[in-house]
Amino acid sequence: MNKDVKTRSAAAAGECREASCRERLAAYQRGLQGDLAVYSRREARWSWLRLGAFGACVAAIVVVAHLWGFGPAAMTAIPVLIVFRFAVARHLRWKGARSSTERTLLVVDESLRCAVEEGGPVRDWRRPNDPDRPGAILPAALESGPTWPLSEQELDDLDLYAPPVGIFGLLNRTSTDLGARRLRDILNAPCLSAQYIRQRQEAVRWLTRHDTQRMAMMASIVALRGQSHRLDGLVEHLHDGLVLNPHTVASWWIRIWSVVSGLFFALAVVQMLRAQYEWFRWIVLLIVVNLLIARLNRSMLIRLRAAALPLVRLTAVLRGLWAVAQQATENLPAEADLGVLRHRFVKVATEAEIPSLCERLGWLALGGLARSLLNAVVFYDFHVCEAIVRRSVSGRQMLLDGLAAMAEFEALASLACFAAEREGTCYPELTGETLVSISDGRHPLIVPQKATSNSVCLTDAKRMWVITGPNAAGKSTYLRMIGVNVLLAQIGSAVPARGMALSPVRLLTDVRIRDDLARNESYFLSEVRRLRRMVADAGADTRLLGLIDEPFRGTNSSERTAAGIALAEHLLASGNLFLLATHEETLAQTAAMSDAAENHHFQEHLTEQGIEFDYLLCPGPANTRTAIRILEQEQYPPTLLNRARGLMES
Repeated sequence: MNKDVKTRSAAAAGECREASCRERLAAYQRGLQGDLAVYSRREARWSWLRLGAFGACVAAIVVVAHLWGFGPAAMTAIPVLIVFRFAVARHLRWKGARSSTERTLLVVDESLRCAVEEGGPVRDWRRPNDPDRPGAILPAALESGPTWPLSEQELDDLDLYAPPVGIFGLLNRTSTDLGARRLRDILNAPCLSAQYIRQRQEAVRWLTRHDTQRMAMMASIVALRGQSHRLDGLVEHLHDGLVLNPHTVASWWIRIWSVVSGLFFALAVVQMLRAQYEWFRWIVLLIVVNLLIARLNRSMLIRLRAAALPLVRLTAVLRGLWAVAQQATENLPAEADLGVLRHRFVKVATEAEIPSLCERLGWLALGGLARSLLNAVVFYDFHVCEAIVRRSVSGRQMLLDGLAAMAEFEALASLACFAAEREGTCYPELTGETLVSISDGRHPLIVPQKATSNSVCLTDAKRMWVITGPNAAGKSTYLRMIGVNVLLAQIGSAVPARGMALSPVRLLTDVRIRDDLARNESYFLSEVRRLRRMVADAGADTRLLGLIDEPFRGTNSSERTAAGIALAEHLLASGNLFLLATHEETLAQTAAMSDAAENHHFQEHLTEQGIEFDYLLCPGPANTRTAIRILEQEQYPPTLLNRARGLMES
């Protein structure tokens, strides 16, 4: 009793928090809109001042140079250049503040829309595909422990990727394909370890409670939207493209010679400025020698360019990752799973040398005559490419770890957004005993205002519930509600229920069966093969939870009845947990004769307007007889109705 009261209190506290979520979001949105207006005005003012300072600098140089010469002009331009530089810095500062606020406002707008328009997709609902190149696939940043991969049957039965929303679309708040694929992997393989589920729950709870930190992190990742192909390219390049060691004997000699060559070229230029034009021959000779050295080391220079040049187009995503890492350093806690992610981000922000790497990538983008001259004199490409490769190789694992941490954070933040923005959720309690208990659970794809709450309690003593009732009364939706909430619980998410407790289970479903023409399977054969997965299951340490809707519905009634009874008896003896929905009274009778099974039912109500359903699960088997009454209400012929009643009585 105390445990039930405690669950209700926690749920009530959660509802208060969630009821204020919309108000907090709306207030935060208004504050951000005000900040955005201020930052936009300041950015515009400093932009005009920047332009005016540049024009004043040019005018000062031209006028003063015309009147008093270049010396006074240079002295006059110095303070104007200082003002210009200050204006540039201030303009960039307010431009950055405005961009950051716009991204945060976008995240808040999406959160508010999700909170108000429940059930609507905010991001893509479709299942993300892995990249064609295996080298672009990232490992998970956090361990999930033992998992249970769901089959295509479960993915279809539970509407994980169904249009227009699906469970994935309901949860998905990721900005990159890396994050979407990590969320997909978490959904497709729920945890079987209570320890790992609790660890993920703890991370999701922290992000749920800390709205500002979560949204600041998500806003920093928004800058990477539309860059997923480049992120995949960066992952692949880090995996496969950086095997070159730039520190060879030849590279050291080129380094030393480039210093000598540069000094000699500078000396020659100075001498030529002094009208000693014979030094021009030495410059030509120097360039010829350098071209010969470049020719002899051409293969090494080609390898360096091949390793460095692909990173030029990836500069934006490198800067984006660095910005995310800086935000994580400021906003994530240092403990538990989020602490693991924060540690990775700290290394990216402080040790991966991304600003220096991006600066040199900018140098590599230099073109024209200046680059050709620098190559001829001091081997410009060699030094820049070598510096890029050296920094990339040294920071290679840190960058990969940072990208994996970003993907993991996006998946966790998606679960946190669902918990924060969805009304009436709770975090399930993990137990060591065999148990799947849901109090007043709802299907998350049905908006709370239209959803009917129902409960379930499967234990070692009561391992099977047989659900009876007419079509359209809610049996299939009930099975899906149980399956989806169990799945959400085992990925560490909150669930739409008043309370929930469970031990991890392996989830198998047989709710929606179709012909499989590609495998030459009929409807019945397809169903038989899917049910066999539950029949053949034995000896596993983790209990199975099987959800079965109308077993053997693809065959005749007598065989369906016999096979259904045999199936129910076999499943009861297996020791696993099952929910079985059926129209067959004989299956309800089988459950009534077993101490390990219970009967429950949905019922219909016949009114003057027709048949109505309340979608409430009731104890006991279905005992209503409304089919002939419905025929009568629909004005079927009296002879047909009398014949039907006679057959019912015989």
